[in-house]
Amino acid sequence: MKKRFGVISLLVVCLTFVSYVYLKDDKIEEKNEDNYLKTVVFKDGDNDLIPILINFHSQVELEKEIRNRLELMKSKELSSYGLYPVFHEDLELLSIDLKNNILTLNFNDELYTNRDDMKVIETLAYTMTDYEEVNTLQLQINGKNVSYLPNSLIPLSSLTQDLGLNNFEETTYLLHQTIPVMAYQVKSFHQYSYYVPTTIRIDENASLKEQVQTILSYVNSKIHLMDTTLKDGVLTIDLQSNILLDNESIDKSLEDLIVLSLCTLENVEDVKIQIDGDDIRSQQSSKIQYNYIKI
Repeated sequence: MKKRFGVISLLVVCLTFVSYVYLKDDKIEEKNEDNYLKTVVFKDGDNDLIPILINFHSQVELEKEIRNRLELMKSKELSSYGLYPVFHEDLELLSIDLKNNILTLNFNDELYTNRDDMKVIETLAYTMTDYEEVNTLQLQINGKNVSYLPNSLIPLSSLTQDLGLNNFEETTYLLHQTIPVMAYQVKSFHQYSYYVPTTIRIDENASLKEQVQTILSYVNSKIHLMDTTLKDGVLTIDLQSNILLDNESIDKSLEDLIVLSLCTLENVEDVKIQIDGDDIRSQQSSKIQYNYIKI
């Protein structure tokens, strides 16, 4: 799952002042600028978590980079985009330790008093475990290990990107019976549109077709799967033609949502979309660019 969600955290889209915000050629182009892209997470007015890609321009040492990302996620810099900080401004990162691929973040007691504990945990796990050298995240408060936060049932001893964002299920009894995947939908506010993931859990014993249909139904209830196969990392799905536009093409945003969501399935690296055996993908790569903001 780390690989699957790590790939997603590197995918990008550019925001502009129009209703929908996709780049023409699906590439970030910042002329005469260095690109070092990392994901931060903010919340919207409905308290949904939204991953945002930011260009930090150059890589720095790990500790400084973590602090820079956390400081940005505490700020109100993106409020004009309808995005608000997950962390309180009084949250302080006291120390950082990386040993045996375990990243330990030691905070002040503001971490313990936060009311949106689940959002805080998800945000930290999603952003702080996207480094190659980090497998798991552990949290401390004033130098002491923390097992749980007051308003969450998620154990804090070993956090990974498996946790995802915007968990549909916050309880833990399903963790050993199901597989976590992230299903994406479009959400629009403040003139902007964002791809927003929700972590859902699907039956690990279900057939591939059943798993794929479950994800597609969350993306859009009108999508009906006829057949699916997985070979060499490429998932091929054959859909009913009712999703086609008048010009016999698929809506670009719907295509993106389908591919992003299905690429969170284990062993899926790319998605081929077909109708009656004909390919209808408008681009070949699964690395769709989304939720990029230039600051």
